[in-house]
Amino acid sequence: MASEKTVYHVSKREDKEGSREWKVFIQGSSKVIKIFETQKEALDYAKSLCKNKDDGSYVMLHGLDGKLRKM
Repeated sequence: MASEKTVYHVSKREDKEGSREWKVFIQGSSKVIKIFETQKEALDYAKSLCKNKDDGSYVMLHGLDGKLRKM
């Protein structure tokens, strides 16, 4: 039985003070895996998760406006 691909999302997270943080989460889940100060850190982490799974998992990157960005 083949495992299903995991889709990791990277998007901004607004904290209470209004500063921007970036979160990594799995599609279909409301649970945040990890929070980062920069988009690049979050993206690099999500890519490493995909590489470790080695099953075709991939990352969806959201811009500051929340819309999906091309990678």
